[in-house]
Amino acid sequence: MPWQRTFQPATFSDLPGWNSEEANGLKTSLMHSCAVYQKRSGPVNDNALFGTYEQWQPLCDQLAETNGSALTTFFQDNFDVYRVAPWEEGLFTGYYSPLLYGSRQPSERYHVPLIDKPADLVMFNPKDFGMEEDAVLKGKLNRGWLIPYDDREGINRRFAKGHYRDDVVLWVDDTVDRFFLQIQGSGFVQLDTGEQVYVRISGRNGHPYFAIGRYLKREGLLETVTMQSIRQWLKDNPDRLEEVLYQNRDFIFFSERPEGGPIGAQGVVLTPDRSAAVDRSIIPLGTPLWLETTLTSDDDSHWAHAMTAQDVGSAIKGKVRADIFFGAGEKAAKKAGHQNAGGKLYVFVPRAKEEAR
Repeated sequence: MPWQRTFQPATFSDLPGWNSEEANGLKTSLMHSCAVYQKRSGPVNDNALFGTYEQWQPLCDQLAETNGSALTTFFQDNFDVYRVAPWEEGLFTGYYSPLLYGSRQPSERYHVPLIDKPADLVMFNPKDFGMEEDAVLKGKLNRGWLIPYDDREGINRRFAKGHYRDDVVLWVDDTVDRFFLQIQGSGFVQLDTGEQVYVRISGRNGHPYFAIGRYLKREGLLETVTMQSIRQWLKDNPDRLEEVLYQNRDFIFFSERPEGGPIGAQGVVLTPDRSAAVDRSIIPLGTPLWLETTLTSDDDSHWAHAMTAQDVGSAIKGKVRADIFFGAGEKAAKKAGHQNAGGKLYVFVPRAKEEAR
């Protein structure tokens, strides 16, 4: 079977630190995904290893009724463990929910727009036309032709000419903060009225993501690349801000959301230290994970947790690749900004009925 090349059988004894606390933590995040699984039917994805929603539904019912030390046995009796591509070192980074300051009205302070997905952004699925391209393309119409949508620089220039004025959701006070919000994909905005609102990605312009830290390092402008060091360099060099930010042609559009967030790509609330973004072409959303790496914000201390795959990211591509959601606030930002290490990744999949003990 093709999946056997990527997913190698393992056991719970291969997971250092697997215990009742980890099983309880996994339940917290997995129950959110169960709410999605209960509404679906058929195969979870095109890889038979991950089973069907019909397999998951009784497990989710049982999980809801299982607590405490019994959870360890529940997972061990009902799930098989597979290590993902053990020949790869992998890469594990982190993300968080940022807090920005803004207003519903523009002013001298609040002058940076959060723009919703504009009406002229056209979505194109090549498969609808019999093509094999496995990606939804974005563009705009120009005299009847579909052409690539504007990149980051083009969008900013169009905005300066008066475009997108009806698409502004909120105004924030800092271009750098907006840039990092776009990288994270969602966050909170503290308004000048005292209200705090949650914003989440509503679309993107279709250009590939590029990490500006690579540019800063390549040009000899920054030796140690972390989110904090990049942010500080941008603050210290306002005359080169546009030059550097425009290296990332990707642009994220936002909408205000009522959920209170943070919400991942699966449409469920993310749990700090228990939710992760993955490449869903490899691992379907809702899959329980065991992630083992080092915490590079904390002197490379060992970090191993049971988590649930509940989000995606434009830079999260590959088999042994995950982005750890660390939560919100300064502490989470520090962890996320420094996190960059290899490690091991495992998945838990429902055991076939005839194999269940």
